[in-house]
Amino acid sequence: MRKWAILLLLWGIAFPAMAAKIMSIDEMEQLLVKLHGKPDGKVAGELEDAQLTERVNPARLARWEADFPGKRTQEELMKLADKSAFLNPPASDVLRDPPPDEDTQRQMLEHAVEYIKTTITRLPNFYATRETTHFEDTPSQEAVSRIGNNPTGTGMRAMRAPGIAVAMTDYKSLRSTATYSAMVRYQDGYEVHESEAGKGRKEDQTAVGLTTGGEFGPILEVVMGDAMRGQVKWAHWEQGASEPVAVFSYSVAADQSSYLVGIPAGPKIDQIYPGYHGEMAIDPATGEILRMSMAADLPPPFEMMQTAILVEYGAVMIGDRTYICPTHGVAYSKVPVAGAAAEPQGSKVTVQTQLNDVAFTQYHLFSAEAHIVSGGSGPGGANPPASGAGAGPSATQPSSHP
Repeated sequence: MRKWAILLLLWGIAFPAMAAKIMSIDEMEQLLVKLHGKPDGKVAGELEDAQLTERVNPARLARWEADFPGKRTQEELMKLADKSAFLNPPASDVLRDPPPDEDTQRQMLEHAVEYIKTTITRLPNFYATRETTHFEDTPSQEAVSRIGNNPTGTGMRAMRAPGIAVAMTDYKSLRSTATYSAMVRYQDGYEVHESEAGKGRKEDQTAVGLTTGGEFGPILEVVMGDAMRGQVKWAHWEQGASEPVAVFSYSVAADQSSYLVGIPAGPKIDQIYPGYHGEMAIDPATGEILRMSMAADLPPPFEMMQTAILVEYGAVMIGDRTYICPTHGVAYSKVPVAGAAAEPQGSKVTVQTQLNDVAFTQYHLFSAEAHIVSGGSGPGGANPPASGAGAGPSATQPSSHP
């Protein structure tokens, strides 16, 4: 069985926390109307400590970014949308159409399984650029209490592990500290990361925080396979780019999980396969996966940690054809700080939040050409080596997908 892995890394930070403004999508829209035309710094300052209670869809975010082209504001809008990625959509984004019958739901899921098995494997060989923006905050204390299996509280609801209620602190201190660029090559059905370079405070380091791979197929194969052995339930209809999109929720028990989480523990890495849950958005006509989210249900002693992944897919041009490929990803983690002591009776624990925003851009076909030169034109009469255009090293399956 193919496994899929994530790796959680911890780093230090140095920014103060402040109280958040809790807002719905409608309230945020009203605020942005008031801020329209204001200087970039003014708008960014107003958005810095905002926190949404509902998810921002890609179309709405694109409209906000078009209205506010300033660099600082764009960064705040990115952070705002990413922090909301695992929440429920606002009521205005949920279509009131009745749910399909059980047979139709089953057909939709079967189309999705077939799409993963056949269509993705037929993707051409190509290159794409993976741009990562890393956000992190200062460690802060959060209260923890046992409440059974019905978590309550505000913020990041879909990411909370069963049995834990977390009194969430603000997110103003979560800010960008570095950007990273990596070339990804997809060849013969496998994804290969060519190179990665960092800018900002973490120069010469690869992207930190919760890191992932396999967006070009393995992640879909693993999650769909696990979900079909677990529980899949109808959620709702959402408006897609042109047609309605079918959204299903799913949950996977630990004994059915192929979701490997690596957690550094001193010089070693603890590897566990926790249960997890999330959503999948499917084109009902084609079975194309348009959005996939995963939130780990980590067991003791890791239950205070929160880790979640979101990948969005859309139509991209590769050569002269359109394919459904990754366009955007979010990786969120909230973890206890290593070495920090808990308050008496474990009422509080010091935690740190990290967030990676990933954009996939610059898709183009990858091809190789070989030119053989006959005759002894090289030094000493030896033939020169064959030259290749863009061939690069042989493609191998990433080690995170054994």
